[in-house]
Amino acid sequence: MRLTRVVLVLVVSYYCVCSVYGKKYETRCKLVRELLRVSVPNDLFLGQWVCLIEKVSNRNTSAYTVSPSGKKFYGLYQIPSKWCKLQKPGGDCNIKCEDLLDDDIRDDTACAVKIYHQEGFKYWTVWTTRCKNDNFITNEIYKCPDLRFSLDRSSPVNTQPQNRHGIHKSSENSSLHSILKRSILQTLQSHRVEEQSRHIN
Repeated sequence: MRLTRVVLVLVVSYYCVCSVYGKKYETRCKLVRELLRVSVPNDLFLGQWVCLIEKVSNRNTSAYTVSPSGKKFYGLYQIPSKWCKLQKPGGDCNIKCEDLLDDDIRDDTACAVKIYHQEGFKYWTVWTTRCKNDNFITNEIYKCPDLRFSLDRSSPVNTQPQNRHGIHKSSENSSLHSILKRSILQTLQSHRVEEQSRHIN
């Protein structure tokens, strides 16, 4: 009887995870388009988000992993279970863990941005080891056919208002040019700060 219950729990758990309709972004460019569609805040490093997603979930929204210690990670950003709750909204992001496994990444992105504002990219160990100081993906995404733009320094960069959580509200009318330009300019600025810090030390 006890063995039967264990098997039943495993089957139900497997069904709950596998019945969620996820999506894998076949190309980096498709992922970038979706991130822009769901309004990743303009002041965050777009290339760094793409790198993080590729390294932790291989661009798969239904990615689900369990560490040897039993810690669970969900979705495109591999968000730990402390930020969500099974079967009903909860955790630090007040979201259902199952909702992090479907093909709608708006709630996933909102939760990931909240983590970023509280902890920074360093919260994801994989980002520190595989994305930090690596601009390869950042440079690559600007080669996407419909995402190309010119770094014209005379072009204005839109500044978006912030909500009470400190997360920028993206306007639907913001140009793709402004979004991508802001991202790469901030990446360059970050490197200048690091260089100045090295000279000082």
